[in-house]
Formats: sequence, structure tokens, C-alpha cells
Amino acid sequence: MLSQPSAALSQLEFVQVFLTLEFTEPYGLRFEQLLRLRRNLRQTAAGELLDRRAFAALFEPEVATDPYARRRHQRPGPPFVIHPPVTFPPMLSASDRVELPVVLFGPGIPLLPDFCRVFQELGARGFHRGEGRFTLVEVAARDLAGNRMPIHFSNEGRPAPLPVSHAGWFLDQFTAASAVELRLQTPARLLSGGRPLFRPRFQTLFPFLLRRVSSMAAAYGAVELIDDPGLFLAASEAVVERENRLAWRDWR
Repeated sequence: MLSQPSAALSQLEFVQVFLTLEFTEPYGLRFEQLLRLRRNLRQTAAGELLDRRAFAALFEPEVATDPYARRRHQRPGPPFVIHPPVTFPPMLSASDRVELPVVLFGPGIPLLPDFCRVFQELGARGFHRGEGRFTLVEVAARDLAGNRMPIHFSNEGRPAPLPVSHAGWFLDQFTAASAVELRLQTPARLLSGGRPLFRPRFQTLFPFLLRRVSSMAAAYGAVELIDDPGLFLAASEAVVERENRLAWRDWR
């Protein structure tokens, strides 16, 4: 079961921002390139663009030092998630724009200026082999009312106060429902027994989701969300799939 759900969920803070990229040259942007953005950003930030502390916090999150947490959780992912747009023109022209929704969690929120700096540098270099250059022309954030507010940075690079939300508030927006749709856009390879899951069922997918959510909550909210994972794993067996369109795609 969840441990102290209301108190725990209020500690999981996040900010949703929208980065608008304006291309300065024609470019055939492919969806798989957007899925590899995190890797490209890490490569761009390596070196002297960011100080070591900011680079490590954004791209090399540490394994928990607490022995109990190390046994329970995997290494967390970076404190941000990029949601690539599903549709965009197959061939972008100069001045065309692409909007990228991004969520930053907990300690990643004050690193927004560093995150934007990496995007600006990637734009100067281009998406791939010097091609696909762009500029970061706008940063906006979603407030608690669902409105977007432009984010302006000071001369020191700090953004204006950001509208911080938390997981408890987010979940309160949903009503109880018997049907839920999960949409996954990820370059992750899911392996079971050393073999790829070519068409995973919900029950085979759920343990991966449970591990990722619990490890991110522990890393970026200092929260142990789940007392007994076995209860959730057992409950997942009762879920009935109405439709499953998940399929393996080898981008290479």
C-alpha cells in the first residue's frame, strides 16, 4: 500500500515547461531523433558548458547512499522528462517552430537555466552532424490554473518564480475511472530473461513502471511511496486490456 499518500505526494514537486525551437535552416527532423534528445543534450553539455555540479545533477544522477534505498531502488533517471510531439512537418523550413513539453522534478527545477543553456548550445551545433540548427526562442510554464506564462531570465540567468506543482495536486485532477489509456513514447529497451519484449502486455510492463516511479519518487522527493510492491503486482493481474498497440521498433 501507499505510505502516508497525502503527505508523501505533496513532496513530489514538478514544473511543466514548454520550449519553443525555431529552426534557422531547412531540416528533415525525424521522430527517433527527438527520442534521442536526452543523449544529444548530455553530449552537448559534456566539457565546459556546465559546471560539474550542474552536469551531474542533470545527466548523471547518483545512486542512493542509504543501503536500504540502494536495495529497493534502481538508479534514477535524470530529473527531467521530454515529451516529443507526435506530429510535425516531415521537412522543416527556416523559421518553422517545434514545441517541446518538458517536466522537471524536484532538485531539477532550479536547474532550468542550465537546461535551457544546453538546448541553446545544441541549437548552435545542430541536431545531427552540424545540420538542423535552431534557436530557443521562448520558454513558458504551465501554472496551477492550466494557463501558460512566459518565463523570463534575469541578467544572472535565473528565471522568474516558477509555478511549482506537486503530485498530490496533479492526481486530484482525475476522477475515478474504470478505463485508463497509457501512451508510451520512449527509446527504452525492455528486456525480460535477456530477450526484448516485442509485444508486452500490461502485466509484463507494469513492473518496469513501478520500479521507475518508485525510484524517481525516492530520488527527487525523498519519499518511499510503496510499502509492499507485491500488493501492486498482484493487483495488476486484475487489469483487463481492451486494446494494446505497443510494438517493438528498431530505429537503427
